Amino acid sequence: MQAVIDEAAKDAAEAGALASGDALLKPGQSVQGSIEADVGKGVQAFRSIATRVADDIGAQTDRALDTGKGQRALDDANRKLEKLGVDTRVGKDDVRDIVAGMAGKTFHDSEVRHIGIIQSLQVTLKGTASDGGHLDLGLSLDDKTLALTRASLRYRPKANAMFDFYQGRDKNGVEVTIDRFERNADGSYAIAGSFTARDLPASQMAKKLPTDRLPSASGRFTYDALPLKDMPNSGR
Repeated sequence: MQAVIDEAAKDAAEAGALASGDALLKPGQSVQGSIEADVGKGVQAFRSIATRVADDIGAQTDRALDTGKGQRALDDANRKLEKLGVDTRVGKDDVRDIVAGMAGKTFHDSEVRHIGIIQSLQVTLKGTASDGGHLDLGLSLDDKTLALTRASLRYRPKANAMFDFYQGRDKNGVEVTIDRFERNADGSYAIAGSFTARDLPASQMAKKLPTDRLPSASGRFTYDALPLKDMPNSGR
């Protein structure tokens, strides 16, 4: 199933649904903000994108599935399932059902989550650079005072290497200064500030990183429209 979804996502990207780094924006896309950071390669822009999936994404997917490329993706997915001993087969209808549910929805790289049970605002700031590198800055703030309580930083040099990343938290040398954090009229949030990080260790599952630690990282971030998601309190 994942192979088919990935193939559908790739086709959607070619049709204008996704972007990364400094690529030209496609129809339905807007920039939420960016992190201007130096992670050992000079200053780079890690850009965060909001993507509204096309209303006719289902029709686009149907066309992709009716090609030889689409059928090969289905066949490959089913071969993988068979090797795993899974007694399930993926068909065109399965992919259609998944993709059809995405039509017209907007997906954000970065967001704010309000977790009332712990009285916290969890801010996720993500960005992709033109070389495919990913930067993820996580902030936790008290939902009443807006005081910063925790910060984390993750840098993944290559987009397709999911476990090859460096990561640190505030107790391990990540320092964040927030210059502005405010709610917009439409309920979204705007935030701006800076960060520094030192001696970030590689993930324990990393296999292809050039070093076992990232000596330093620093930069500034500015985001104008982070959607707010209110997480329900457990047990209520």
